[in-house]
Amino acid sequence: MESPKLEELLDLPPKSLRALAEAFADGPLRSSLSAGLLAPFVGGKADRAAAVLKSLRDRGCSPLVLSELCEALHKAKARMTDSERNLFLVLSGPDVPGIPVVDTATVARSLFVEARKEVLVCSFVVYPIADFFTPLVEKMKAQPDFKVRFIVDVSHEKKTPDEPLPVVANRFRKRFLETCWTGPAAPELLHDPRPFAEDQSLRGVQHSKIVLIDRCAALVTSANFTQAAQSQNIEAGFLTRDRHQVERIADYFDALQQTKHLVPIE
Repeated sequence: MESPKLEELLDLPPKSLRALAEAFADGPLRSSLSAGLLAPFVGGKADRAAAVLKSLRDRGCSPLVLSELCEALHKAKARMTDSERNLFLVLSGPDVPGIPVVDTATVARSLFVEARKEVLVCSFVVYPIADFFTPLVEKMKAQPDFKVRFIVDVSHEKKTPDEPLPVVANRFRKRFLETCWTGPAAPELLHDPRPFAEDQSLRGVQHSKIVLIDRCAALVTSANFTQAAQSQNIEAGFLTRDRHQVERIADYFDALQQTKHLVPIE
């Protein structure tokens, strides 16, 4: 049998760790420690847990210290569990046995429907997807204060390498409003102007692909907003509802706009 390792305690569920903390503090484990006494708290993992805890006790850890250790592990494991609940894997592509996939478009549309106040869409390229943005169009019609922002790259619209930014930006805006957006009110369109910098060392592109709603949920994905990327390609991403992470994304793009790193497409 391998030597017991402290990290094995992390395999225990949070409720078991909490029960152990209480049992070491003022319960049966305060005066004695055995696999039999542990079984009601950890089930089939009693032997391994007993080996770990006995090793700690033999090295001088008192029942109070073991109680505090189990409580600390309980809190850490609970935070990990909460984080996992707030993270949803989004895989798009061909079906394979035993691995669930959901096309990115389904997840993105569900976020559009869920949104109540604002939506941020980032994509390197945007091409027509039938009825894809209709929920956003309808919300802008029904709610004058509903805010939709698109952050995109326009450099791929160039017809020639030296075509000036105003011409390219105007072409993108015209194509987007004619082929991708069906509403009378246009969303806010922003882009990163650096691809047009004369100094090549200063060039860069807006390459992120994100849907962020109401500062409470964000889909971060490899998929552009094109028909193939949203429903046919092999793409991977995560949907998170962790408020700290979502607000960090929102604050970053707000700051990019405020500092003129992202500018309106006019």
